[in-house]
Amino acid sequence: MKKTDGRLCLGLTDAGKMVLRGTGFVALATLIVPAFGVLSALVSVVLMALLVGFVLRPKIQISGNLPERIVVGQTAQLRYVLKNVARLPAYNLCMSFAAMPEAIEQVGGEHVVSRLGPGETTEVTVAIQPKRRGYYRIKQPICQSSFPFNLFSFGTSRDDEETLIVLPAFSRIQIPLRHISRYVHASGARLAGRTGVFLEYAGNRPFLQGDSPRNIDARAWARLSVPATKEYHDDFDNYTALVLDTGIPEVLSWSKSSEVKELEAAVSLCASVAFTINNDCLIDFLLAGPDLHQFTALPRIVRLDKIHELLAGVEPSKGYSLKQINPKLANRFYEISEVVFILLKWDKAYRRLLELAGQAGCHCTVLLIGESSRIHLDEGNVSWPENVRFLSPDDILTGQIERL
Repeated sequence: MKKTDGRLCLGLTDAGKMVLRGTGFVALATLIVPAFGVLSALVSVVLMALLVGFVLRPKIQISGNLPERIVVGQTAQLRYVLKNVARLPAYNLCMSFAAMPEAIEQVGGEHVVSRLGPGETTEVTVAIQPKRRGYYRIKQPICQSSFPFNLFSFGTSRDDEETLIVLPAFSRIQIPLRHISRYVHASGARLAGRTGVFLEYAGNRPFLQGDSPRNIDARAWARLSVPATKEYHDDFDNYTALVLDTGIPEVLSWSKSSEVKELEAAVSLCASVAFTINNDCLIDFLLAGPDLHQFTALPRIVRLDKIHELLAGVEPSKGYSLKQINPKLANRFYEISEVVFILLKWDKAYRRLLELAGQAGCHCTVLLIGESSRIHLDEGNVSWPENVRFLSPDDILTGQIERL
């Protein structure tokens, strides 16, 4: 981003607000006592600040961009380069975001550049801290000058916007997964994830009709005097599935910021599980409420980034049904070694999904967010599954969960 054009942005500083209030009080006082001299002086100062500030308003070229993604609760340091493209020097420059979303705040105060000569450049840092995950449209920052009397701020605002992805909080936790040695024969349809997209070399065997000439081992052919082909294993990855419940039971309460603490904890836990198991397992799909996201054709590193981006935009959903998804998942579970359920409630739909995964031979881990006494149960669900564990949303959001 390199911009200098835009609309003039005029604002009042804290000192300017006090001077204007004082001018108003003096104007009222002149109705009682003779104070026209003081009033004239104050008006002259205000008009002089407006005139000089407008004539010497800064023309600054701003270079820099927002990061593609940051993690909720962490402070991001944004670096911008300012260049004075005017013929006159600029004084008392500061960078700020004029209209930030409520979920993102600028921290650390403003960095003030006392003077920037014509053609000179300087680097400034603006710190922001997101308080909630999501996708946000943010306008470009404004470089303002409060010269000459620090009463008014003059700058240039632009309508250009950038998208900032705020990821849910995540950390590495210990997960005792079984890592079932049930490998999937991909037949070239999947990308291997353990070492990018490269297959594991298994050895040589005699060349057979139908084999690809690209796999012929020239050295073995020269040594044995018969064609030999290289053989690879393409089934060495443990495939894992994540199931995230996004339905909000009636017993759960909403906060003033339209958040549900249990859902935010579930999303954060799902992000932590994906981050932890990504090096040992290949996450094949994510079921977030009614939405099924498949990552069959993506490398391992790309899958983790994609999952975190999807979790950043997860919204509460009501009244969704898994009946149409169950048949698709029933066939996919036969290719899956591990299934991790992160749920807000225990009902017939998720019990059926757990049964399908168990029938397919998957090792299942069920994590329920909340206390067992507050978890909603459908009629007929009289008992919990054997491998269920209850987790406190407060412990998850404060990072106290280190092992599952």
